[in-house]
Amino acid sequence: VFSFEKLINVDNQLGPEMKSTGEVLGIANTLEEALYKGLIAAGYKMTKQGGVFITVRNPDKKEIGDVAKKYVALGFTLYATKGTAQTLRNYGLDVIEVDKIHENDKENTLTLIESGKINYVISTSSKGRIPTRDSVKIRRKTVERNIPCLTSIDTANALADSLKSRYSEYSTELVDINNMRTQKMKLRFTKMQGCGNDYIYFNCFHQKINNPEGLSVRFADRRYGIGGDGVILICPSDVADAKMRMFNLDGSEGKMCGNGIRCVGKYLFDHNMVQGDTVKIETLSGIKTLKAYRHDGVVDVLTVDMGRAVLASSEIPVAINKPRVINEPVTIGGVEYNITCVSMGNPHSVVFCNNVDKIDLEKVGPLFENSELFPERVNAEFVKVIDEHTIEMRVWERGSGETWACGTGACAVAVAAVENGLCKKNEPITVKLKGGNLVIEYTDDTVYLTGYAETVFEGEIEL
Repeated sequence: VFSFEKLINVDNQLGPEMKSTGEVLGIANTLEEALYKGLIAAGYKMTKQGGVFITVRNPDKKEIGDVAKKYVALGFTLYATKGTAQTLRNYGLDVIEVDKIHENDKENTLTLIESGKINYVISTSSKGRIPTRDSVKIRRKTVERNIPCLTSIDTANALADSLKSRYSEYSTELVDINNMRTQKMKLRFTKMQGCGNDYIYFNCFHQKINNPEGLSVRFADRRYGIGGDGVILICPSDVADAKMRMFNLDGSEGKMCGNGIRCVGKYLFDHNMVQGDTVKIETLSGIKTLKAYRHDGVVDVLTVDMGRAVLASSEIPVAINKPRVINEPVTIGGVEYNITCVSMGNPHSVVFCNNVDKIDLEKVGPLFENSELFPERVNAEFVKVIDEHTIEMRVWERGSGETWACGTGACAVAVAAVENGLCKKNEPITVKLKGGNLVIEYTDDTVYLTGYAETVFEGEIEL
């Protein structure tokens, strides 16, 4: 393994003899996770947005187009030298052309790398020992700026695939190679849903889970896993009947889930872990009290006391210098929106519109989620008020994308509608979502959320 920072004016593109002297090992249940671990161990900063600068030799131009498309799909901006830029345009890609060093003294490839706009460099141009070559200067500059420099198409492609996966430094499991398991671990799970908001539930009273973040990334995948909006752990609690831990599709841990907590409540009643009609569940946003309603002796509807809605900007948080953000004009992704911000234990940005179906949520959602206005990211709701007691909404959840329902989002939407004078306080408001209806009541003291919860199936996985 080489410390190129200490080797002045040396090209960091290695030949096969030198590549074989330094290796990293990534151990995981999936190739994507193993690759992610390997790249992190190799010193890569796995940034998932920004700019990619590309300059490749002629033999690689027939392959670079497909690789570059992956970075564009991830949201990266492409920069390239003239010849490479033309190749990328032939693939139908937008690219910003950059002058070579000898073509422009003031604005060129080196000044671009120094500008902070570039997060990855793909450079397969000819290697050499001559420090004055453009390709060598570029690769040396990446060393100085600590920017990952990919010197082969295969590596650039592998990095794109790894970035596309939902794995992060927080959702990969550390493996002690000196104490590896000798047999597979079996875990029991229950698939449950509330209003189409479906999660994989694990009873942690009798089984231990070490890496719920990675478990969510792997098994919540709808094509290669069990499928769901994430994973929820039902754990023992010292202050309540149980504790809920909720993990999004990307492995990030959420503070609260209104639909998820109803399913946790149903699970506790169905498995005789609590008695009576009420249950208290600990969450990262406090202890929530649920009231259960039975049909033919089985709990199927629950009301959650969600607690007070938070409207103070600093507590949500939202980076707007006003005490509260109510119908505030902002620009996100070059488009002006009027937003109302509410926290129900997690941050929400509500936009009222005339037709929720016309919103390109796959495009707009990530722009809201990752906007600089929201230091902790945000859940974005797009809402049409039908009448004083009925609201229609779509939601983009941070860490998960568009979901069929969001309990905290439905609460935030009802609160926002009341604060904007569109609905009334202390009266039931039906919120219509893709997965069904939720009933919200916003009072001076709290917000009540009522909806059904259902067990879909149970099973066992092996790790």
